[in-house]
Amino acid sequence: MVHPESVNKTVILSQNNLTMEYISDFDYIYLRWIGFQSDEEIRSSGEKILRKFRNHKCNKILNDNRDVRGPWNTASTWTSEYWFPHMVNAGLQKFAWIFPENIFAEFSAQEAMPESLTIRKFKDFDKAHNWLIN
Repeated sequence: MVHPESVNKTVILSQNNLTMEYISDFDYIYLRWIGFQSDEEIRSSGEKILRKFRNHKCNKILNDNRDVRGPWNTASTWTSEYWFPHMVNAGLQKFAWIFPENIFAEFSAQEAMPESLTIRKFKDFDKAHNWLIN
């Protein structure tokens, strides 16, 4: 089991709906989404993540949605058709997506997740982490 408190990490971005950290011990970026997500927040945060990802020498992301509340499906088309292709063009090779327990948030995540060998969904942090580092 990986304990986030015990790893070396650098905060890249911190705002009320999202934290973005580089986990140097395992060479991946950790995105932790928090609370209700509006369409505007997702697009704005997604653009910031994309800019910061381009400037980083990392190609793996652990995207943690366990703390997301409610639906955000208004941004799912933008996420799947714009954001993911741009992230792949910026060097993304592996994207582990931990889905939330909230059924409405999970449905939104399902809609936003394009079919790809680069992206895998998980319900468990340790399984997502292990897939990402192997």
